[in-house]
Amino acid sequence: MTIKELLLQEIDNTPNEVLEDLLGFLKSLKTAPKQPLATYRELLERIDYLETIVGIRKGLDEFEQGEGIPAKQGLATLQHKLGIPPRP
Repeated sequence: MTIKELLLQEIDNTPNEVLEDLLGFLKSLKTAPKQPLATYRELLERIDYLETIVGIRKGLDEFEQGEGIPAKQGLATLQHKLGIPPRP
């Protein structure tokens, strides 16, 4: 499968809201910013922000579809995994 085919497959499986965010981000890279990016780090921060938004939206979609575990169960699992003693 070519890269183009893989990208089209990903696009087909991605919610429109996420695609709109991605398109907005890509357009912002093509246009001259009001203030030029001072560093490569700022660009990476923008990418991190977009990845965070995408991750949150995917998580919310999964939650709405009934996937996931209750918060108390998740916290108990983390507590056990990290060796955090229970609260008195």
